[in-house]
Amino acid sequence: MSLPFELSAGATAYLALVIFVAAFIRGYSGFGYPVLVIAAGALVINPLLLIPMAVMGDLVLCAQHWRASRAHVHWPTVIRLGIGAALGMLAGIWTLSLMTEEFARIAVGVMVLLASLLMLIGWTIPGRAGPAATLGMGVVSGLTTPAGVAGQPAVMLVSALGMTPLVFRATLLAYFVALDVMTFVQFSLAGLVDTESLIATALSVPLVVVGSAIGARMVLRSDPVLFRRATIGVLMLMAVLGLAKGLM
Repeated sequence: MSLPFELSAGATAYLALVIFVAAFIRGYSGFGYPVLVIAAGALVINPLLLIPMAVMGDLVLCAQHWRASRAHVHWPTVIRLGIGAALGMLAGIWTLSLMTEEFARIAVGVMVLLASLLMLIGWTIPGRAGPAATLGMGVVSGLTTPAGVAGQPAVMLVSALGMTPLVFRATLLAYFVALDVMTFVQFSLAGLVDTESLIATALSVPLVVVGSAIGARMVLRSDPVLFRRATIGVLMLMAVLGLAKGLM
């Protein structure tokens, strides 16, 4: 039986490690699984092939926490972000058809690096975001889907709404479920979801579940602020390496 995407044994082992570490970081910090998988995995494979697998893995992670979070979701924000993302994705489908592997690596590297810098300095939208801003940031989120960083605009928007931590996390979780489903549909329409993607996703599920569970337990033992900074640092390094590979 050949490996998915015709990867070598070494590349497969590296990608498995990336998935496990990304799931661990998501379980620990609450963010970063898709973008970490795409940014780090881009070193050995076309990042466009990784996005469907990363999105489906993120859905598994969302399912783990949905029951405890659903009662705290601020649905008006989720609906506005979702409508905006759907509109942005219409342009995203057209963009996907124009992307070569080299351009995809460059786009992912630039977007991940920019998002990482904004996360590192703690930038948020000034003031209280209203319905129009929420809808607009949803459009930005949808437009950035092909680069795998669609979650960051939503995080910045929800941060400006003044929600309690419980409502903040639950609202983002609900939006990510909707975003992941729409992203899967988008990539299916672009012909980037096939049998290999589904097989790779199925093989990644045990790594996702175990890595996330270990990360969640580690929250009680470490300084989350320092860990978050280290995670962003690793993300920036992967973005720079992927960008360099795309330009070579």
